[in-house]
Amino acid sequence: MDDRRKAILDAIPELRRYARSLLRNRDAADDLVQDCLERALSRLDNWRTGESPRNWLLTIMHNLFLDQVRREKRRGEKAMLPLDEGEALA
Repeated sequence: MDDRRKAILDAIPELRRYARSLLRNRDAADDLVQDCLERALSRLDNWRTGESPRNWLLTIMHNLFLDQVRREKRRGEKAMLPLDEGEALA
């Protein structure tokens, strides 16, 4: 196995702890970790060889978390229209 991939796999417990602290939900945290790992492995060339993957992976996860919060906020605002206003728009 490539050393970089092994270093990423070794960082999974820390990623899980950080995801759980952000989301306070085990299932959602596991989904966030999976998304982070998928993104990291697809962009493995962006990681500078010789450096610990910790900061790189935590940055990826944090950015994914912020994107998720923003997406939910946008969707939540649209879903919160009162029925009478929603009917007037249709």
